[in-house]
Amino acid sequence: MPHISDREYSPGFLVPPDPAFTSPSSSRPSTSASSVSTAPSSLSDDACRDDIEDTSKPVETPRLDIESIQRPNENSINITFSLSKATSSSPFALGVNAHTGPDESPPEISHSGHSDEGDTDSEVSEPEEPVPPRPYCKNPFQFCPSPAAEEWEKRKAARGEVNEVIDRLMRYQGLEEVKQQFLDIKSKVDICESQGRSLNRERFNVVFQGNQGTGKTTFARLYAEFLHSVGVINSSYFKETAGIALAVKGAEGAQDEVEDILNHNGGVLFIDEAYQLTAAYIEALGKQALDFLLKAMEDNIGKLVVVFVGYKEEMESFFEHNPGLTSRIPWTMHFADFTDAELWEILYDNIHVGYRGNMRVDGGMDGKPMRIAVRRLAQSRGNRGFGNARAVENLISQISSRQARRLQKLRVQGQEPDCNFFTQEDVIGPDPSDVLQSSHAWNELQKLIGLDTVKKNVRTMIGMIQKNYRRELKEIKPFQLPLNQLFVGAPGTGKTTVAKLYGQILNDLGLLTRGDLIVKNPADFIGECLGKSEAKTRKILEATVGRVLVIDEAYMLDPGDPNKEQDKFKTGVLDTLVSIIQGVPGEDRCIIFVGYEDRIRNMFHNANPGLSRRFRVDRPFRFQNFTINQLLQVMQLKMEQKDLSCTPEAWEVARDVLERALMRPNFGNAGDVDNCLAAAQMNFEQRQSAKPLHEQACDEDLQPQDFDPDWDRISRGATDCQRLLSGKVHQNIIDKFVNYQKRCLGARKYGFRPRDLVPTNFVFAGPAGTGKSTAACQMGRIFYNMGLLSAPEVVEHSASDLIGQYVGQTSPKTRKLLELASGKVLFIDEVHRLASGQFAAEAVDELVGFLTQQENAGKMVVILAGYQSDIRNLMSNRPDLSGLFKEEIAFDELSPEDCVAILLRELDANRITTESDFLRVRESRGHSNVRKLFKALIALPGWSNARDVKYLATQILGNFLESAADNTTSDRTLSADHVEACIMDMITLSTNRCKKLGDDGNTALPISPPHANHDPEPATLEETQASPPPPRIDPAICTPGGDTACDVDVNVNTQHKPDREHQPGPSKSKQRERDDEPVPNQRRSQHTNDTDAQSSDETHVSIPRALQRQQSPKVEQHEKQEPSSRPQSLHNSEELEHQASLSEHQVPVEATWKQRKRRATQAQLQTGVTKINTKTNSGTRTLIRRARRWLSKLLKRGRKREKQETRVSSHPGRCEAGYAWNAVPGGYQCEGGHHFMPAS
Repeated sequence: MPHISDREYSPGFLVPPDPAFTSPSSSRPSTSASSVSTAPSSLSDDACRDDIEDTSKPVETPRLDIESIQRPNENSINITFSLSKATSSSPFALGVNAHTGPDESPPEISHSGHSDEGDTDSEVSEPEEPVPPRPYCKNPFQFCPSPAAEEWEKRKAARGEVNEVIDRLMRYQGLEEVKQQFLDIKSKVDICESQGRSLNRERFNVVFQGNQGTGKTTFARLYAEFLHSVGVINSSYFKETAGIALAVKGAEGAQDEVEDILNHNGGVLFIDEAYQLTAAYIEALGKQALDFLLKAMEDNIGKLVVVFVGYKEEMESFFEHNPGLTSRIPWTMHFADFTDAELWEILYDNIHVGYRGNMRVDGGMDGKPMRIAVRRLAQSRGNRGFGNARAVENLISQISSRQARRLQKLRVQGQEPDCNFFTQEDVIGPDPSDVLQSSHAWNELQKLIGLDTVKKNVRTMIGMIQKNYRRELKEIKPFQLPLNQLFVGAPGTGKTTVAKLYGQILNDLGLLTRGDLIVKNPADFIGECLGKSEAKTRKILEATVGRVLVIDEAYMLDPGDPNKEQDKFKTGVLDTLVSIIQGVPGEDRCIIFVGYEDRIRNMFHNANPGLSRRFRVDRPFRFQNFTINQLLQVMQLKMEQKDLSCTPEAWEVARDVLERALMRPNFGNAGDVDNCLAAAQMNFEQRQSAKPLHEQACDEDLQPQDFDPDWDRISRGATDCQRLLSGKVHQNIIDKFVNYQKRCLGARKYGFRPRDLVPTNFVFAGPAGTGKSTAACQMGRIFYNMGLLSAPEVVEHSASDLIGQYVGQTSPKTRKLLELASGKVLFIDEVHRLASGQFAAEAVDELVGFLTQQENAGKMVVILAGYQSDIRNLMSNRPDLSGLFKEEIAFDELSPEDCVAILLRELDANRITTESDFLRVRESRGHSNVRKLFKALIALPGWSNARDVKYLATQILGNFLESAADNTTSDRTLSADHVEACIMDMITLSTNRCKKLGDDGNTALPISPPHANHDPEPATLEETQASPPPPRIDPAICTPGGDTACDVDVNVNTQHKPDREHQPGPSKSKQRERDDEPVPNQRRSQHTNDTDAQSSDETHVSIPRALQRQQSPKVEQHEKQEPSSRPQSLHNSEELEHQASLSEHQVPVEATWKQRKRRATQAQLQTGVTKINTKTNSGTRTLIRRARRWLSKLLKRGRKREKQETRVSSHPGRCEAGYAWNAVPGGYQCEGGHHFMPAS
């Protein structure tokens, strides 16, 4: 068969007809086998109509003889044709010039600038065996007559119009719009002639738009002949080129093409894919060539006609290049896709001509298999890239391949099959049920470990294919089943492997022509500059027709928020995908997007809306993470493939390693199995290399230490726990963690799941410096040793790190933080910031939602830390959070004994000893004095427990180094006086820091703000987000000026009782955590009695520390309401007015009175502290004893005044005796006359 290039390909025509045969007309029923039709041989008007009269008069039509085909180079073809009279035998002859008149020469044809003269390298003679006539067969599809052909027949009959080119044009199938425009041009030319108007200024440049295989090249040649026949141009010379060729050559190349046409006395220039001249990825040469052509078209009207060819969408951007294009190209012809009836005609003609009339089809040419095949072809009609007649040619190739496989199989079995018969299976493919039984790809998919959801989705898809096959046999429209898919899941879950098998299955089912896999990344689609991305994307898509294209990490093509400036490169890629991909049945292409589901969804949300129609966003193929059992199966399979083996103990250790890996946020699934085996082989090699050469083995089983060098950490967990926490937290906390480890070991021993029995959500409640952060840092190692975490890391954050700065930021910010801490310990401090505020509530909601998800359960340890009252307030406001955090560990304040122990440990760490080792000897006087001073220091505000003790140790060491700088000895011994003096300095510092200037310039201890727990109204959003609340002041420690002043008796030699927290009643630390509850008098008197019971050599010291507390809203409300509650004792309106006046001054009067008393008390206190600060190293002990006595007297007077203030405060607006205050000159006097209060 002679080769005809794509540009000479004509739909429906494979080889030239032979003149020795005649065929009955397909437009009329034949009466005899030899009768032929006088009608055109095209079936365009009356094909398969039974009501048209028969005729036996043959019609002479030209016969195409291909004399020579010359290919001087890859881009040029010269073809010379000769015509001879013959009887047409092709009912749908769309060959090049197949319908040229009997005495008419064909147009001159030149490609890429080469003429048709000379240089013939080879000759192709006409077929040796003639093609028999095509038997008549009625078109099984509805066929509409051609209105353009009917109009032309009427015009010929009525006005005697004659045009051989139009006659040939009307014999082609379809293309009614093109035919009508040819008639319109003919009418215009005739009218101009009748008017006597010249056509020299009329433009006949035209644009041909349409899919491939619709005959654009053939009609362009006819257009050249037609314009020459009607006198528009002087020559029918036709020259063909491509837009890319002109773009490469630029204006000079365009000038050469135009000059060649003008040298032939004019003609038609055919530019295929003309939109490439203005494409963004083409340099300026293409636009320069187009600009030259525009000028040449204007300068050579009547000589030069240009036909621009391209797809409709691309030609729109082509016209945007220059506004003058529209005026210079007035004609546009749209080549529509062929209908079902026309596709059947083309298919029938190709089979008949290709097999020289010898091929038969199961059910006949109009039978069910042929109808099904045509309907499948027509499914892609209307989409860009639909091949029309070329698609028919590809279909015949598939049919022939299936027949060849069937025939070869029968011949192997010893049979002699009929080679000239197409079975139903050959035409439409095998039954999907039979394909699955013999499909290697399907069997391999079933063998894959896990992937149950994916296998189910594939079965569902194949089930729909089977149903569609049966529906097609019943000639019912099949279900729509797009092949494009989304594969979402974590790395290492087999997405690429399944994609390859998926494509092969589609190929086996006949849905793809090739079925091989091509994997691309987003970077492969993005170009270097604007416009290059579209070109690269189009090139990739053209190369993957009939294949499976996998775009890995496809979410990287996300162009960004559509409300903001998007990435133009990525937008161009997605827009090109939308323009080319249709996602409809019959599309010979399968594209798979691979990536994480949430990011893929964001990409579809931000991308072209048409992309969602082409992919099943709502039903992706979800690749779930492997379970531990599935991971072990994968490991066993890989070990068998690598000829590896291990001991049972090593297998259990490998299981623990994979279990820990499962908790990581980006778990690699099968990839982590490979990493585990690679690490085991490396450790095995290192272990063998340490042995002597003669003892090294190459086939020994893998041991536990190969998978995990620290594999026995669980068995020694209790020892590690003691080592990690001893001396840093109380023993009761250590015991609790040891019990958790015992629980984990017991669970493993009895076959339980440790993760379900060991808690992972904790609350650490206690004051600052009590070891919460220290314990949290060690919990990472403790829980990692238990096998409950993937890494021993601790991620520390403040609660403010979870809270965003604007609406919509908190939730993703909190989730990202939680995801990063997966498999680790997340320590969240300062949880009081989560108690109120809109953003804080959103953060708590996200935290609760994340921890309650099944996939996150037990994969991380979360610790909330804060003061006891803050924790209780948060949990009471958020019961859902309280339900998740059931485990609460209380961190009590340090006792003086604990402080001494920590101080001693810090000094030992620096190799500093004490005089007579007094810090170790509890009975020593120095030890007793240090305890007393620590007790005094603990009572001061701002005490930070171990944090302050460590600071004190640093100060002691610093002072020692300063004093020892001039000493010549290297003695590292500290005296008791040195230690006590440093502690006194710290007491003085803490006391001075809690003072502030009053109205009269005197110093006064600060007023402690009310705690947030008892805020009657929720904080506003601004207050919540602006700054965290101030540090909480221990309510058991009071400063002067409070509603109930109290003294903290620091018994210097009092022994610390560790078991006191187990005695009935509230402990000291819990008592200090009460915010609004004053210290009871009973506790104060009992504490005083305990102090008096000390031994004579242990002097009693009391340091007044009354922290001022503001009155609660209820007390203030009561004070405001109480005056109005006494109108019953007033008998006239004058008393009411007088009482109202008193109520206005009542609060200032009492505040002034209390303030004066506070100033006096604080002045005396400051005088005492000043006396303490004037100590010298030699007289420190004497000053301390004097301070003790003086402070004791001062506190007794303070107690007496407190009782008086208590009585006054219990009766607002009254004196100690209960009489109301009356305003008098100079101040206020009670009604009883016994008490007077100055106004200032």
